[in-house]
Amino acid sequence: MKTALLLLSTAAIALSAAPVHAQDAAADTATDDTTGTDETYGEILVTAQRRSESVQDVPIAISAFNSDMVEASGSTNITSLNGLAPNVVLQTQGLVANVPMISIRGMNTSDPDPNADPKVSTIIDGVYIPFVSSTMLDLFDVERIEILKGPQGVLFGKNNLAGTLNVITARPTDDFGGEARVSLGSYGLKQFRGKVNSGRFANDALAAKVAVNFRDYNGYSRNVITGNRLNGANVKSVRGALEYDAGGAFDSTLIVDWLKQKTTGPAPHVLDNGDPNWDLLPDVVKTDVRKAAVLFDPFANTESWGGSWNSNLDVGWGTVSAVLGYRDLKYITRGDFDGLITPAPQLDVTRDFAGDSKSAELRYVSPAGEPVDFVVGLYYQADKWRQFNTVLATPTTTTLAQLHQDTESYALFALVNAHPADGLTLSMGGRYSHDRKKYDIASQVRVNGNQTSSFASSLEASWAEFTPRLTVNYEVTPDIMVYANYSQGYKAGGYNSRGTIPENVGPYDPERVTAYEVGAKSDLFDRLLRLNVAGFLNKYTDLQSSVTKMGSVRAENITTNIAAAEIYGFEIESVLRPAQGFTIGANLAYLHARYTDFCADTNGVFTNGAPEPGQCGPAVPILINGVPNGTFAVPTDSSGLDLANAPKWSGSLSLDYAIPTSFGEVKLHSDARYSSRFNTWGRSNLPGYYRDEVVLLNASIAVAGEDEKWKVTLYGTNLTDQEVISGATNAGATPISQFYQAPREFGVDLSFKF
Repeated sequence: MKTALLLLSTAAIALSAAPVHAQDAAADTATDDTTGTDETYGEILVTAQRRSESVQDVPIAISAFNSDMVEASGSTNITSLNGLAPNVVLQTQGLVANVPMISIRGMNTSDPDPNADPKVSTIIDGVYIPFVSSTMLDLFDVERIEILKGPQGVLFGKNNLAGTLNVITARPTDDFGGEARVSLGSYGLKQFRGKVNSGRFANDALAAKVAVNFRDYNGYSRNVITGNRLNGANVKSVRGALEYDAGGAFDSTLIVDWLKQKTTGPAPHVLDNGDPNWDLLPDVVKTDVRKAAVLFDPFANTESWGGSWNSNLDVGWGTVSAVLGYRDLKYITRGDFDGLITPAPQLDVTRDFAGDSKSAELRYVSPAGEPVDFVVGLYYQADKWRQFNTVLATPTTTTLAQLHQDTESYALFALVNAHPADGLTLSMGGRYSHDRKKYDIASQVRVNGNQTSSFASSLEASWAEFTPRLTVNYEVTPDIMVYANYSQGYKAGGYNSRGTIPENVGPYDPERVTAYEVGAKSDLFDRLLRLNVAGFLNKYTDLQSSVTKMGSVRAENITTNIAAAEIYGFEIESVLRPAQGFTIGANLAYLHARYTDFCADTNGVFTNGAPEPGQCGPAVPILINGVPNGTFAVPTDSSGLDLANAPKWSGSLSLDYAIPTSFGEVKLHSDARYSSRFNTWGRSNLPGYYRDEVVLLNASIAVAGEDEKWKVTLYGTNLTDQEVISGATNAGATPISQFYQAPREFGVDLSFKF
């Protein structure tokens, strides 16, 4: 806490995380290419209400990052921005290498299986991405990233119970040109990023762009069994865009992309839980968190392609917009889930996935400047996937599962803004959502090659919900706005892919949130200081999360509706510009997250049903394929558990200084990112699941020519070489496995524009 007070007192004047950090508004746009940055004040223009507005004018909380900020900190993928947005955690999931963990205001999902819809939606160029394994994004060719906080169901599609991560890639430019960037760094990092813009052609009606990204990274951990590096990646990606705009009433932009990624890892650091097999691990891995003992090299091989097609038609009194999207994803992952080398194999898990998604949105946006303006629209999304799971549970026992799911969703939405007096806006909106899932599962258990049990089920369920939003905002002066809003969020139910008996498949029910927020946004002292504050209260019911239930062979992590929770807190962000070219940014966040009702058997220990301390309900007999096995699950009061990835205090402080020179400028950047101690697992309060209080320091220095025609950047991350976990898990009675973030790293980046 002393560290926190030191950092936060330093940040008392200015609270944000970069020249472009702003709280408010946002997201994908009716016409993305009309939004961007106002260079006079580092302003970000967004269309949170489907019309282009300053982030300071829209009563929705957001943290935003542009490409300059991403480059300054040497960021490579979305998790590199962790700690820069208040009450937002961006980390790897840990157990499976191609899965991120995104937490907004204390609510997150990090389940690697495709059944588990995210609580934070990811939208790329207007298209919702349903598969969490498609969201570990390399940050190249990005115009801006917006993190919307709180439920965004009215205007931003499905599964945004906690918020939305909105990514807008760069659009083609009017003039011919391009850029080439080469990066070299610690642990064998080699990266090339390049793009070429055609400029306007075909009578200035068309413009095109192609961007490529190649990244190779050996990894910062080592498997002492195989001798190979872990936590490495090889990435190849291409993105192309074609824009039509002849200056008339119609414009259209087509964007397509392809990615192939091979990731090695993770590298588990396994804690002693008293299992005698832990003693058989090599001594070096017991003390060195950068070394792991795995009988094979875990991996995740991912290939994805897709795109978006955004079109807009000015019909004279308003604009009609259409957004079409498609995404195809394939991956194979293999991991060791028990952390031990004896017996072998044990919990050796392979997942083979293939799926695709398609979506369409049609909306009408009325003209601004009228006493009443509004947005209405229709949304449709469908995805289908299949996955084969192979679990080598013990040396003699294997479980196999063939899974298939078809999902179909549609929605109708509207948002109406009335302006009854100067500076006063009253907004009312809502969304009706309908979700249907068809799920097929065939599971079998083999012992010594012989099938001992099996089952197959074909299931179908549907859910529907209306989620409203009410907002009032008032401009006290042209530079100060206050607001209050009320909203509800909804996430559909679903099925479990890890169930090896019918009782564990589901379905489970939807989860819901009721959210309240008040805030103020201001530009003060002739725009010398930007200061934004927000306070919020979120009440969750029927929370979907995992508990441990008995399966056909072992205890299984099964998603169900477990609890109710209440989360409240505040956020402060600002930008101070004390001198030309000098920017001080910082942010401060407080979060109080607790379960208000959590009565379940969470420890996976099944007994004879005898009373237990804290028991809050009757003992439930364990059924295996409908037959009692003689043991019981005894629910106990688990409301004292800490919610996962919900640090009580967090904040950051950044300094940016641009020094003019005869040849161009020198840019200096540094940032400090603080978080208090927090639980990364959420299903136990054992110390091994906690990430310790930490301050991470990063810095860069760039020398650039005129108009940045050339630039050389030296950067360093985690400069004090902190040992920090991104997550920790266990499977049943196995030891806790911790997964560590990268140590101190340095790099150089060279770029040329033409």
